Amino acid sequence: MPLSLFAPLAYLLIGLGLGRAPFDVKARASALLSKWVIPLVIIYNIATHRPGVFAVMAGIAAIMALLLLLGRRISRDPVHNLCFCYLNIGWLGLPVASALFGDGAAMVIIAAYVGSSLFGNAIGVGLLAQGQHWRARLRQTLQAPPVWALLVGLACLPLGPALEHYARPGYEALKWLMSFLGMAILGIWLSGARLRLADFKLALRNFAARAAALALLLSLFILLCGRFDIALVTENRPTLYLLCLLPPAANIIVLETHYLKSGRSAGPIACGTCVSLLAIGVYVAVMLTC
Repeated sequence: MPLSLFAPLAYLLIGLGLGRAPFDVKARASALLSKWVIPLVIIYNIATHRPGVFAVMAGIAAIMALLLLLGRRISRDPVHNLCFCYLNIGWLGLPVASALFGDGAAMVIIAAYVGSSLFGNAIGVGLLAQGQHWRARLRQTLQAPPVWALLVGLACLPLGPALEHYARPGYEALKWLMSFLGMAILGIWLSGARLRLADFKLALRNFAARAAALALLLSLFILLCGRFDIALVTENRPTLYLLCLLPPAANIIVLETHYLKSGRSAGPIACGTCVSLLAIGVYVAVMLTC
């Protein structure tokens, strides 16, 4: 078993330890990750993109929209809807996929993260910011770090070859920092979460429904990409199926706190993360034996 597979777990354990420390680093670490590290990683990957990156972004956004429609059939609660369709691709998916499948997986996961973040921030504002004018919602969506990072990345497309040549070492450092901070923050957050049996039951039920729906939608997406010879998708099918096992995005509680002044999503997200970690452990074991 590659030692790199233990790195995300080690970062998570570090976070669990820091969560019990007398000082609080979660806010600053979260700000560093969401406002600087992740946007810089996005900018590099958009500017130096492989063919198929934009197809993955669009495809994941469309899949999330379909998940949202399915979630609305199950519940009309906007918080539950976000927990059903908005996944933790960046903080949890990227470290695991990179350790398990390598750099090619990192590219497709980052593309999926950008697509999900664009959709998640836009729909999050739409669902939670009730009563606000559509212009205010649009402005808040455009100010989200993944959105401006995408725009900067597109503007840097002519500089792509130079960035790939000169900025590669910096990108590797940022990618490691993204993995470390993401898993450590999850650990800090889980250490202070209050887990209830009702939340576990809801998380398990939603996990099963979402995983089944995602597996079907991703299979159709991979089949469609195969027709158009999109190698980034067809060569990274195991990485894409990993998305089926991911929990709700931690960013949901940030959106909920800001717009609804509540934190109902904390329990379902924490329980969903625990369920996902178990499922990902089984997935990793199966992949290593295949």
